[in-house]
Amino acid sequence: MTTSGGYRPRGDRGSADDRGQTGEAGQDQARRVVVDAGWDDYIPPDEKELAARRRPAPRSTSRDYRKSGSGGRGRFLRFALFATVIGGLVVAGLYFVARPIVVNGIVDWAAENPTALQLPFVSGIVRGALGSSITEPIDATDMTAVVIIVAADATPHEIGAELVQAGVIKDERAFVYEAIEKGVAEEFQLGRHVVARSMTVDEMIVALTTPPVAPPTVRLTFREGLRIEQMVAELEYLEANPVDATAPLTMNVAQFYDLAIHPPADLVSLYPWLKLPAGASLEGFLFPATYNVAPDTTPMGLLRMLLDAFASHAPSDLLKLPPDQVYQKVQVAALVETEAKVDSDRALIAGVYLNRLNSKLWPTGLLDADPTLNYANDSVWLQANPIESWVNYTFWNPIKTSGALSQVVFPGALAAYNTYHHAGLPPSPICSPSGPSLVAAMTPDTADGYLYFLAKNDGSNTHAFAKTQAEQDANLKKYGYTQ
Repeated sequence: MTTSGGYRPRGDRGSADDRGQTGEAGQDQARRVVVDAGWDDYIPPDEKELAARRRPAPRSTSRDYRKSGSGGRGRFLRFALFATVIGGLVVAGLYFVARPIVVNGIVDWAAENPTALQLPFVSGIVRGALGSSITEPIDATDMTAVVIIVAADATPHEIGAELVQAGVIKDERAFVYEAIEKGVAEEFQLGRHVVARSMTVDEMIVALTTPPVAPPTVRLTFREGLRIEQMVAELEYLEANPVDATAPLTMNVAQFYDLAIHPPADLVSLYPWLKLPAGASLEGFLFPATYNVAPDTTPMGLLRMLLDAFASHAPSDLLKLPPDQVYQKVQVAALVETEAKVDSDRALIAGVYLNRLNSKLWPTGLLDADPTLNYANDSVWLQANPIESWVNYTFWNPIKTSGALSQVVFPGALAAYNTYHHAGLPPSPICSPSGPSLVAAMTPDTADGYLYFLAKNDGSNTHAFAKTQAEQDANLKKYGYTQ
């Protein structure tokens, strides 16, 4: 090692005079300084070696293990032990890291290749991997019905995927595995099934291999004497309060109402006997009955069902009349429906109204029918309130007035429904009449010339009829209307 500051080798430090020389020899010596920077074990050569002009043999202060037999074996054993430990750690790491990947791959492979489950070790791996997905429900407390539709030729894999999407099982592979293990992969029943999150995979397999339940229907009951808005209220109620939670009515009720109030020409044209005045609704022609309909029945589909029922249940002679006469008969039948409580009174009540339309018997031509005022009064309220509120409205309440009924005024086109003030039939039917009321309108009993009637209020639900005002006054007193 050569340095610029320099130290002299031990044993050749020189004297103070030497350190002070500035001659040529001193300069040469300074340029040749070699310093041992820390070789504490340096041993200078002896004179004999210098005389022989040979390089001194180095004396090592460290051991040469290659010359020791026992040291070499120890080093090998330590290396072998180290390699074994490292190898074990690597193998363990690969086991814990790779095992889930391998197992998952086997499960996926078995799901796509069911025959692989015939191998016992594959079946065991799959069952162990799926574990709770097979044996435990998602939520044992959730018994909410969930509808599953098994399509034609659906595979266990496809059905399992649908169950996962519906949120009733955790892993579709669990369903596939159990279906194959139980040998029912070909036995799933086409159609509609009901399952729940509280069911295990095995319980769902039982449900889906059992013949399906009948297609769901919604039961609609439109009783006699309802106006269109009451039918709408009924639909609103059923939609909000389904009898079967798995099959609620999904109809657009507002659209149904709009089509009923403003029927399109292509719908009306399907029924040759149906001739509506300009701007008229289908009031009176939506036949009252009980209908079992599909939950997804459309507004147009339901209207056609109601009109078809009218055509089927109306008197055959009615539909043979000219269309304008059909409309008039339905107007009368609707009045009868709102008044009569027993069938024996229907023809007589129809006869009263027909007699009042006879100017020879009833010169004023006023029908004096209370139900027409109630219809108009309800219409005023309905027009001012949204459809959703109709469910809680009480229809057909008697109109309250301190003056004469003939003085009650309704706005716009509704004014003509005051049959105490406007002569003739009201502008439209005021409700959906029953079959017996339609028959009564076709065959009114006018023979006795009755012009008046009133409810007896004696629990019989019948009416008392009269030909003259005097007879009517007597009945009013007899049945407690007057003193």
